[in-house]
Amino acid sequence: MKKLTDIVTGFIYEYYRTDNDEVVYRGSSEHKEDKWGEPLGKVDKWHREGHLLKTKFPYSWTVFRCALRTPFGEKVKIRFLHEPKEMTRKELLTLEGDSIKMKHGEAQCYLNHTPDPLKAFEKYNK
Repeated sequence: MKKLTDIVTGFIYEYYRTDNDEVVYRGSSEHKEDKWGEPLGKVDKWHREGHLLKTKFPYSWTVFRCALRTPFGEKVKIRFLHEPKEMTRKELLTLEGDSIKMKHGEAQCYLNHTPDPLKAFEKYNK
């Protein structure tokens, strides 16, 4: 079972519009570079093609992921907001939430499902 106190190699990424640099989505991941590729590439592939991959975890059909498979997806790219580093899962989720809320104040990150990933984690991991 995942715990908030677990030490992870985590990072924050964002998807931005290539035509105006607007941030449409921010997220976090616990990936690190390995035989399957570099972290951002793995995250981007999962978001864009996860519905096609055979995995033990069910794919989530979010508005954001569906948008990536439309012409809109051709206009957004992924980049690091915070580079991978070791931290607790709670620190990672807090950093993600703070990063989302900051852009909500600028009317961005509008494709994020929740502005508080820590609260969502606590709700679904009791």
